[in-house]
Amino acid sequence: MLSLIPINILRFVALMAAQVLIFSNIKFSPFINPYVYPLFILLLPFSTPRWLLLILGFATGLTLDVFVGSLGMHAAACLLIAYIRPTLISIITPKGAEFEVEPNINLQGVTWFLIYCSLATLIHHTAYFLIESGTFYNPLIAVVRILLSTVFSVLFMMIFLFLFTSSKKRRLA
Repeated sequence: MLSLIPINILRFVALMAAQVLIFSNIKFSPFINPYVYPLFILLLPFSTPRWLLLILGFATGLTLDVFVGSLGMHAAACLLIAYIRPTLISIITPKGAEFEVEPNINLQGVTWFLIYCSLATLIHHTAYFLIESGTFYNPLIAVVRILLSTVFSVLFMMIFLFLFTSSKKRRLA
């Protein structure tokens, strides 16, 4: 378990650097804002207690808030996905499935991880964009922003995972 701490610290720094230096500075369109940093919360070990998930989720969002000046919006959205993560995992995981120490695209399979990542990202983006807009004035624009940003965020997260995880015995199912 202690060997996971340096890996997760490195993952946090890499994802935060990618978010702050690359993804926050690229303007795809007014409707597409990819966020890859929630992947840090999604890849934490299964045995992480909920209280620690909440602290790490808040700290992750607050770190990005400090760098991009978003006044706690990322902290609130990350806190939400950190809170629902254990429930989400239990809902989408088949009964009797074997888990390693942490969510792993190789053991759980690409399909399971894609569903897990997509649902968590959709929840994160819904919370973030609703807090950001502060109104329900034009719900169609909000829905388009949420869906397009979710698709692009998940795409970049999956690319990140395929680039930085070993390809030994990767399952597609």
